[in-house]
Amino acid sequence: MKSKQPETIALILGAGFSKCAEIPLQAEFPSYLLSEDFSSHIDRAISAILAEFMADVFGWKVGGAWPTLEDIFTFIDLSTSSGHHLGIKYTPKLLRAIRRMAIHRVFSVLDQRFRYSSEITRLLEYCLDSRRVLSGIVVLNWDIALEKHLSSMLPGFCPDYCCDAQDWNRRSDSGRLGPRVKILKVHGSSNWVYCENCGALFYDLNEKLSLRTKVGLIKHDFRLFNEKFTGRAFNRELGIAPNERKCRRCKNMVSSHIATFSYRKSFRTHAFSQIWHNAFEILAASNRWVFVGYSLPKADFELKHLLKCSQLMLAHLAGQPRRRIDVVSKGDAARAEYESFFGAEHFHYYSSELAGYVSQLSV
Repeated sequence: MKSKQPETIALILGAGFSKCAEIPLQAEFPSYLLSEDFSSHIDRAISAILAEFMADVFGWKVGGAWPTLEDIFTFIDLSTSSGHHLGIKYTPKLLRAIRRMAIHRVFSVLDQRFRYSSEITRLLEYCLDSRRVLSGIVVLNWDIALEKHLSSMLPGFCPDYCCDAQDWNRRSDSGRLGPRVKILKVHGSSNWVYCENCGALFYDLNEKLSLRTKVGLIKHDFRLFNEKFTGRAFNRELGIAPNERKCRRCKNMVSSHIATFSYRKSFRTHAFSQIWHNAFEILAASNRWVFVGYSLPKADFELKHLLKCSQLMLAHLAGQPRRRIDVVSKGDAARAEYESFFGAEHFHYYSSELAGYVSQLSV
């Protein structure tokens, strides 16, 4: 008698997953960008620069409708990549500075809001049960809500980011003996920094490394808007020694490593190539996909292509078991997108959010 193959699960996590940990949805982010909670001299300067940019480009006024993050980053990315101005005022040089400041501000918002979620813990417990195989977790978000939950559940936990990532605080991960979970952050992460000279990628499991090292804050960027930001004043306000932002390998200044909320995402580095290839292999080999809080947005056409390719890769083989696809969402808003993508009979839709989904899982 042929033994039953173990269930192999791949999680695909969108913004709705992180919302369970009280992290804002993408549509909510613009209203947090100019929060008065960001009150340092540098933070106030960033708020003023972002407010002026949104007013000049989008006609934004206090109390008015916010431009979406997709529009903000797409217009910046299209202009800087083509070398064109966005109006006579915003040169590519200014736009690249604004982009770095906007990313830093988004990371600051992510850092403000987090709580541990019993629903997330319950889902991970189910997937990590010895009767199942958690083949990998594809994450669309920049936050580290997933890593924090896994660290609290698994003593000695070490993430496997499925690329050549190194722990910022140690030379290698070889000394870690704890459990490893494959986490594929296809849009990058707030706890990563990247060296554009040697290509090294670093992570910090305990905190948002890009935010702590303030990689998006560069003196010359601020001086483009305000010449009063002298070197000494800027370094004092920054509150971090220059060598704390240098690559552990070649001593170059590190930067963030993310693909922005944009229709013109850049996946040019070797780390992204590794992550996306491994995501394809893991998804293709898993017989159960669980989407949590992900609505298949139009801007993610690269990921949708990856999903479709991995879905179909082995579908032609005789005896290939039918893959179970669970979609966990809030209400029915995303149902039509999944139906047009997979077909109405090829997925199970759960509209009661993660709390409702985990309540009916049997360990």
